[in-house]
Amino acid sequence: MPNNFKAIDFEYLLIEHYKNLNISENELAVILVLNHLLKQKNDIITAEALSFKMNLEPREIDETLSILVKKNIVDLEIKGTSAKLSLLPLRKKLFNQFKIDILKEEEAQKEEMLSKMQNVYGVLEKELKRTLSPIEISRIQEWFTINYTEKDIENAVKDLIATGKKVTINAVDKKLLAKAKAEELNKEGVTALSDKWSKNMEETIKIAKMKWLDD
Repeated sequence: MPNNFKAIDFEYLLIEHYKNLNISENELAVILVLNHLLKQKNDIITAEALSFKMNLEPREIDETLSILVKKNIVDLEIKGTSAKLSLLPLRKKLFNQFKIDILKEEEAQKEEMLSKMQNVYGVLEKELKRTLSPIEISRIQEWFTINYTEKDIENAVKDLIATGKKVTINAVDKKLLAKAKAEELNKEGVTALSDKWSKNMEETIKIAKMKWLDD
């Protein structure tokens, strides 16, 4: 993931995570106003300049900035007789937290998908009265890869049972394809789906398999 700070919402992440970063509400207010002035291309920002936008006195703001520098949240760069403030350390912290959040979300989605697959395995093994083969498990994974839901698959099994047909992986596959065809016809008036596509599905879907399925 590239270190593109501009690609993320700095203020949103700050509000979400300032408590975890041990930033007080006064410090948060100073950071937000400082960021506001930095976005306006102000190179030299003083406590006095910040106080014009805040209810805090310059002395309080100066003390708060010193604390933020010690916490490695604000960077203070001395240039001759002037001092330049930067929020780069905080941006790095928030960007790292953003990456952690993304990884946690991906992991949660993976766990949810695996749980749904396990439920489908159970439903089909109950009807087949045996353990699924590796090829059958792979086919079920492919159903999820092309966005069939757990409910879609369970409904296909129920339809087969209701019509007195034998429940097999191929029979469920045909039910799912028929549903997809009907939905596409209803929406577009035409369909590009075919039985031949269904028969070659294993080769076709391998290209689109998500990495976690390989795991």
